[in-house]
Amino acid sequence: SALSTTSTFTCVVTSGEYTDSDASTNTMTLTKLTFNVEEKSKEVEENTSAVLSCVITGITEAVTTTWTDSSDADLAGNSDYSIDQGNYGSNSQTTTLTVTNGVSSDTTFSCKVTSTEWSKTDEATAVALNVYGVTFEDKSVSTVNDQTITCAMTGLSLTATVEWKNPDGSTITSGSDDYTITDEAASGGVQNSILTIGTSRLSALSTTSTFTCVVTSGEYTDSDASTNTMTLTK
Repeated sequence: SALSTTSTFTCVVTSGEYTDSDASTNTMTLTKLTFNVEEKSKEVEENTSAVLSCVITGITEAVTTTWTDSSDADLAGNSDYSIDQGNYGSNSQTTTLTVTNGVSSDTTFSCKVTSTEWSKTDEATAVALNVYGVTFEDKSVSTVNDQTITCAMTGLSLTATVEWKNPDGSTITSGSDDYTITDEAASGGVQNSILTIGTSRLSALSTTSTFTCVVTSGEYTDSDASTNTMTLTK
């Protein structure tokens, strides 16, 4: 406990056969490890698949892991979930839980770690799977006036990032091609992103055009984005 995180020890060897021989000096570095479990929570669109994970570090051998739901029920063998213990390597092991069909409301799972070398038995770490809803409805419009499309989100913890895409799949930039994007900050869990399409752009569109709204969590930014489409009919 009194040693530094890394300490150098020396082994000096002197011949017993020829005692006036030069001694050999050898050093090694002792690194103290700290046991840690880092949870990787996610925020995705409701009822969509998500992968949660726990990264266990500071170990020198494989650990055993289990996953439980909010009622502490073991999820092994449950067809709604897929569990990967992960492989040990470089003092680390990552275990994952795939929630195949997602959830309809914010849910907390736990990864439990058992480590012989650290005398840990089912040490639990909470991992959140938070969800949001997206409403992105088809719309019929005239081409006489500018028109708006709204990508409406609910249940957000923080402001999400929204990307708009043209019918050809290219990203829409506000202020170009007669498009204007207005992004509102999340308030009370609600956030709207509004695409305004000018008349010149409307005239150039096909009779039916598919627009895409891509939402990425602002709470857990490495979460999978949700992709939603709507059809605009002139």
